[in-house]
Amino acid sequence: MATTRERIEPEQRNLVEMSWDPITRIIGNLGIYTKIDFDNREVVECKATSSLFRGYSVFMKGKDPRDAGFITSRICGICGDNHTVCSVYAQNMAYGIRMTPLAEWIVNLGEAAEYIFDHIIFQDNLVFVDFCEQMVKETNPSVWAKAEKTEARNAAVHSL
Repeated sequence: MATTRERIEPEQRNLVEMSWDPITRIIGNLGIYTKIDFDNREVVECKATSSLFRGYSVFMKGKDPRDAGFITSRICGICGDNHTVCSVYAQNMAYGIRMTPLAEWIVNLGEAAEYIFDHIIFQDNLVFVDFCEQMVKETNPSVWAKAEKTEARNAAVHSL
């Protein structure tokens, strides 16, 4: 039996507006704006913005469309594969090309490999540095002091 959620009127909600802008680990050009109803565990509104103009269309002006994957993949330093795949899909749509299932598998396997690569680069170079001992000691000494005194949950399971 399907159930429907009871609609809660906006005036009955305790909405909290939260924003993260810029999200610096995405080259500082992403902003997320939300309205969250924590009482009902619901994100009521969420918008994303990008303030950085990459200029893909400018770079491609006057170029052979078949070169789009090679050119657009080099504009961003981390996610080049995504731009290549999007360029290929755009060309396929423009030229009326439908990939075979095997071709889709090959593209998806390439995307999966690139996904792993991107996450290693992203985590190691852009995120994990915030959690390394030296960085925390220098930038957040009070957090480091608290961390030294706080026992990790399930430490006994993972300790030597």
